[in-house]
Formats: sequence, C-alpha cells, structure tokens
Amino acid sequence: MLIKTIFSGFGGQVVLSMGFTLANAAMLQGKYVTYLPSYGAEVRGGTANCTVAISDEEIASPVASEPDFV
Repeated sequence: MLIKTIFSGFGGQVVLSMGFTLANAAMLQGKYVTYLPSYGAEVRGGTANCTVAISDEEIASPVASEPDFV
C-alpha cells in the first residue's frame, strides 16, 4: 500500500503543519513515511506545498506526480 498526499495553500495557513502531523501519525503506526515541504521565500502569503507519502514498505521516491489525495 502506497498513499501519496499533497497539501497546498498559502503561507500562514498551517499547510506544512498538517503534512507534518499526518507524517508523525503514520510513523507512530509503524509505517514508512516521507515528508517533502516546499515554500517560497516570503514570510507570509507565499505558496506552500507539502507532499507526504505513506507505505508499508520502503519508499523509493517522495515525489507525487499523481497523488491519491489533494
């Protein structure tokens, strides 16, 4: 089972924290997890994206070109 999720929004909307929380919850359940945050140089208001991949097996690539959830 491999699930890839993308959280997207603007800085200050807790986008990265949502992804981090999901990644931590999956780790506590013993899953393999990758967490890939992406954000602009702006302090607030810039774009913010976060990709989280969760799997029962090792994850080869954290990139989600076709995510299961957005």
